[in-house]
Amino acid sequence: MEKQILNILLELQKDMKGVISNVKILKVDTKELRGDVQSLKTDTKELRGDVQSLKTDTKELRGDVQLLKTDTKELKGDVQSLKTDTRELKGDVQLLKRNTKELRGDVQLLKTDTKELKGDVKLLKTDTKELKVNVQLLKNDTQELKTEVNLLKNDTGKLKSDVIDIKETVNRIERSQTEDVVALLKILNQKTEDECH
Repeated sequence: MEKQILNILLELQKDMKGVISNVKILKVDTKELRGDVQSLKTDTKELRGDVQSLKTDTKELRGDVQLLKTDTKELKGDVQSLKTDTRELKGDVQLLKRNTKELRGDVQLLKTDTKELKGDVKLLKTDTKELKVNVQLLKNDTQELKTEVNLLKNDTGKLKSDVIDIKETVNRIERSQTEDVVALLKILNQKTEDECH
């Protein structure tokens, strides 16, 4: 009888050692898991900072686009004013032609003035042509900027989606790991209670 009790105690001691060993392993795994969770929290925090920085850059870019719109609007006004001046100049040239026809006595002087005026008109045409080229370049730059803004909006949308996916993944991992730890603790508690009884 005493030998049976001794065997039972030895077996119980052996089981307790196994439980203690499992508890130690579980503690190590839990510690590593906490480290992984902390690292993931740090990465998530850094990602939030990057997202905030991107929002700030996007806001500044919108301000630059607004300024460009204002400058473009002012440039359109200048171009319109130049068109008006050109139209008035054409009217003056037409009037000069009529006066030239009427004032035959001053033909030579009028020819000289007309020649100079033609030079001015040519320069004005050249300036107008250059202005049109500059306006076209500005339109192209504006279009490219719009394209870049659209690309940035798309990238921002993708980044937001990625951040949401990361958050959901972190939540799933935390829930899963918490459930596993609770289940293991329940098993250990149950074994301990059984062994005590």
